[in-house]
Amino acid sequence: MADIAPFRALRYNTRLVPDLGQVIIPPYDVIDREEQKRFHEQHPFNMIRLDLGEALPGDNERENAHSRAAAYLRDWRERGVLIRDSEPCLYPYELDYQVGGEKRTRKGFFALLRLEELGGGCVRPHEKTFQDVKDERLGLMKVCSAQLSSIFVLYGDPEGRLDEIVGSEAHRDFCASFSDRQGMTHRLFRMTDLDRVRKVKDFLRDKEIFIADGHHRYETALAYRDWMRARHPNASSQAPFNYVMVYLSSMDDPGLTILPTHRLLLRVDPACGDRLLESVEPYFQVRSYELTDAGIGRWRQALAEAAARKEPAVGLAVQGHAKCYLLQGVPGALRDFLARKGFPQVLQDLDVMVVDHLLLRGHLALGEDVLHDPRNIRFSHDAQAALDEVRNGRVALAFILNPTRMEQVRAVASSGCTMPHKATYFYPKVGSGLLIHPIDPGEVVE
Repeated sequence: MADIAPFRALRYNTRLVPDLGQVIIPPYDVIDREEQKRFHEQHPFNMIRLDLGEALPGDNERENAHSRAAAYLRDWRERGVLIRDSEPCLYPYELDYQVGGEKRTRKGFFALLRLEELGGGCVRPHEKTFQDVKDERLGLMKVCSAQLSSIFVLYGDPEGRLDEIVGSEAHRDFCASFSDRQGMTHRLFRMTDLDRVRKVKDFLRDKEIFIADGHHRYETALAYRDWMRARHPNASSQAPFNYVMVYLSSMDDPGLTILPTHRLLLRVDPACGDRLLESVEPYFQVRSYELTDAGIGRWRQALAEAAARKEPAVGLAVQGHAKCYLLQGVPGALRDFLARKGFPQVLQDLDVMVVDHLLLRGHLALGEDVLHDPRNIRFSHDAQAALDEVRNGRVALAFILNPTRMEQVRAVASSGCTMPHKATYFYPKVGSGLLIHPIDPGEVVE
């Protein structure tokens, strides 16, 4: 049973920080060192100081990025930079953006979700996690006593019933509007109407909740809950550490976008590409395209047409080649290969499984140490940028994928299976700093 609750969020005081575009940042896991430095320099109250502070010379167990984050959080609350709402709210949130030249609006809302163990309840993951990432996030939660960024989750609502409840202009109060450096427009509201909050809770009570983005943060919140329960054995079952802050959006929302995540190999011999092209039969039919504007256009169109037909296909670019390639999958052969490897049927039609297990681990014989080392592999969501890096000699091989479909995410998550790392990229990411969930064990979630 999905237990959704309103909460009293911490948020930026727009009287002191009028342009939230200067302080809201992407999630910690998509920020590189250069962006981290730029965000630190951009504004003294930028969220980067809390969610991904810089390491400094002389840092130790007591004085480090985490301890500084906790100090900033206390200071900003005392100075009124961050203010807390006086009554529990749901927070409707709308985001205008463009993808492929098309304007879209994604709608959703922030709330608390009661934590439950993964695997047996209503919360469905679809990606694997890494322990070192969870350990780092847990350390930050412990010193800050807060959840600094939300988890992006999805629910099914083909008739749009919840959007009618949450999206009503007459029943919500405006909080903030701002544009970010990518030209996206954000609008945040509050909804305190108890009748509408009850309708939201009732609607979601029997729904499955699918984690779109934030698998590490969800599992970190579970670990934090267990740690807090041990420290506060007499706390209420409604204590805020039993909940996690989520951003909920309908998987049937036309404004929802999943981008592909392309695989770029850096430190392999480009000759591997020649051997790969010679050995992929009977799994693929290979078609080649000249590296001209017209040829690249036909290549990308062929890849898109395969996606529209729901057929397996992978683009390939090889350093030093005057052509790019389309590997048109033979569905039966690909399914048979993945079945022999022990993968269930729900995973056998995923292009990302074909690339990661047949091509990277199989034909190229790359080990786990290579595939998890950023010196050897990078990921990109821009096919043209990936192709340019191959042509410029910075990347040896690039595997260009079609996006995973929403129906596939739903099927995998519902089955209890998980996809490979970097199988989905829900775009745009939900920014960090829009809201903060303070965790006081003496409080009760209503």
